[in-house]
Amino acid sequence: MRRVVSYLIPLSLCSTSLVAQSPPPFDTTLVGQWPSSTMHTLFEKTIFKVDVLTLDIRFGPEPARRLEALVAGRRYSPSLADSIAAVAVDARDAWARIRFERNVSLVRFLDAIRKNLERALKAGIIDADSFDDIVRDLPVWYQFLAADGIHDGDEMFYRIRGDTLHTVYRSVGGEVLLDQIDVGPERRLSVLGGYLAPKSDFRKGLIKSLFEH
Repeated sequence: MRRVVSYLIPLSLCSTSLVAQSPPPFDTTLVGQWPSSTMHTLFEKTIFKVDVLTLDIRFGPEPARRLEALVAGRRYSPSLADSIAAVAVDARDAWARIRFERNVSLVRFLDAIRKNLERALKAGIIDADSFDDIVRDLPVWYQFLAADGIHDGDEMFYRIRGDTLHTVYRSVGGEVLLDQIDVGPERRLSVLGGYLAPKSDFRKGLIKSLFEH
């Protein structure tokens, strides 16, 4: 069963000059501190080479240990990428950040999420009921973007601990527009699966980045 707690913080309660300089909204001291514990990619529109967003994922000690065992002394290959993706998707201790590099409409944003979720569904990472539930709820969760869409510099943060997913959306001005907690494996798997399922927009760049450290 999924439990969702979400709220919007009124903009009038936020001090932009202070909040804009805030660190990530989650404690990151226990993630990204070991070999093969960080992934990074820049997503571009391939035709025009327009930067759309950067994505960083950091893993805690247990998934990092498993990733290091796969990566150490080896080169990237499609078969190895499958094994790495399986470990990363299964992680129960992870942090991720998206930074948007250009303005994006809510419609395009939701369409991109749906496409990557479809890839996770096809790969068997999430089931059909979870896919339907999440796709149905997406416009509700992100309704605050309906009027103005996403702005260059906006950020999204995810913190995974066990089967709990904590999501924060922070505007370029520093306002926290969404703070949501979901409990259940389907939400954790939808995020990591959407990033790392075969043919995902992010999979190849994320996995290859492990071999660049």
